[in-house]
Amino acid sequence: MKIVTVFHPTTFCNLDCKYCWAPNKSDNLKMSLRVVEQTLKQLYNNSDLSKCDFLWLTGEPLVMGLDYFKSAVSLCYALKPDHLAPDLIMQTNGTLINDAWADFFVKNDFVVGVSIDGPKHIHDNQRVNKVGGGTFEATVRGIELLIKHGVKGSALCVITKATLETSPDDLFFFFHDRKIAWSYLLEARIGENVSSGEALSESDLPKLERFLGRLMELWGQYPNTYIRDFDQLSRRLFGEVGFNSDYNNLGCLDILNVTAEGEFFWGNPELMSATKNDLREIRFNISTHDVWGSRETPSFQSVERAIHRGIEKCQNECPYFVGCQGGNPAHKFYQHGRFDVSTHLTCQLNDQIIPNLLLQRMENEFQSA
Repeated sequence: MKIVTVFHPTTFCNLDCKYCWAPNKSDNLKMSLRVVEQTLKQLYNNSDLSKCDFLWLTGEPLVMGLDYFKSAVSLCYALKPDHLAPDLIMQTNGTLINDAWADFFVKNDFVVGVSIDGPKHIHDNQRVNKVGGGTFEATVRGIELLIKHGVKGSALCVITKATLETSPDDLFFFFHDRKIAWSYLLEARIGENVSSGEALSESDLPKLERFLGRLMELWGQYPNTYIRDFDQLSRRLFGEVGFNSDYNNLGCLDILNVTAEGEFFWGNPELMSATKNDLREIRFNISTHDVWGSRETPSFQSVERAIHRGIEKCQNECPYFVGCQGGNPAHKFYQHGRFDVSTHLTCQLNDQIIPNLLLQRMENEFQSA
């Protein structure tokens, strides 16, 4: 059994990004090391566990301080069974990175993802601090320190309505010229952003198709540039990555989320808000429930069956399944209020667009050959 454990050590974030889906970004609640220890002991107690990676996410993990993470990582290794070799991953806005942080990441073989939305005129339009100021310089400074120290990682970019009003060339060459591997997300109506009128909608499809089409054209012209979304799709379409029949993996039910207050749930991290409300029956406390035992509860198994039905529905009905393999269940839930559905907005705006763009590119290449 392989899982990913996502620690959400604090909901607090030093930024106030306009599209953020995470709740309670101004709260100062912090996860105790006791919660980390309890989680690890329960996880490691399962003899079927063959791989467990650890990701630190939402709000801004680095506000916890370097000493905290030295202790947390020490626990990850001190308590683990001999056969496990966990990977350590950090997702950060990059503004708090200094030489000490970068050295820590190198010494502990972290993979670090930095959220940056491209050049200054794009990034500062949407990734702002608590008083509305831009954060581009601080983020770039953090990235440059990671590069200087040789830290492994990549960038994560959110494409919004505002992004579509800019040049895709600016976005592409921002990452290409710095030799930064990157991926993108579309601004979606999920979590705390579920009622946003600014998130992308069907009316944005023509602009989005042109924007992504140009990105793909540039990606084809500069083969040393890695855009995860395009690279992974091409490998799936051409057989290097086969269909994964494990529905828990496809449905993200192999992801354990642990919150700052010591509560946990299995599923997409983006379901954080939903598990405090509509899906609260699958949210448990680490001090009163076992992480593995929670998977045997009727409430979890009901959600599990619904997610599996949704994947089956996608597989049976959708010609794009080979690319997205069912997509993100959280996007289904926030749009439809349920998991056992197939098509959803993000599917229409991304998962159905980029396969067509890729195939169109191939046809054009053959016709011009």
